[in-house]
Amino acid sequence: MAKVMNAVFGIGIAILLFIVVMLGVQVFYHEPSWEDFNCSYPSQPYGSMELCNDSMTVLQCREYVKTAATIYDKDQKVYDECNQRFQEAEKVYGRNLFVVNNIAGIIFVVVSLFILIMPNIAAGTAFSGLALIVYGFMRGWQGIGDKLKFVVALIVAILFITFAVIINRKYKK
Repeated sequence: MAKVMNAVFGIGIAILLFIVVMLGVQVFYHEPSWEDFNCSYPSQPYGSMELCNDSMTVLQCREYVKTAATIYDKDQKVYDECNQRFQEAEKVYGRNLFVVNNIAGIIFVVVSLFILIMPNIAAGTAFSGLALIVYGFMRGWQGIGDKLKFVVALIVAILFITFAVIINRKYKK
């Protein structure tokens, strides 16, 4: 029964630490949202097939359609620029989230080594660190260059392997 409770508490600690970090990031670092950029979709010039009414001449109708298309093109350009700003803000947010989550994850894993006397807490802390690192990679994938992703992944892998060796040596005795 004690092993089951240790597993439950370890998993619970992992989940709760992950949630605490994610909520902390949300509280102190607002994720960009579409509404923040006030982008409005351009109105379709051909939204209805009846742009021209019966009282218009063919020439007037053509001029009306041309004007509507010009307005739409301008609106589309403004929308595209706004969307581009939003996408850039998302990349920056993802990059920063990558950095924060990897730092927090590494700290949690290192801390777990110092509390090995309490295996359920150490395991939960280490697992939440791993989850934060993985989530940081997922969210920051588009905003981080491949070289930085490689270097960080290599460092994290070396740390995990080193820590696994330390733990195996400690418990082998």
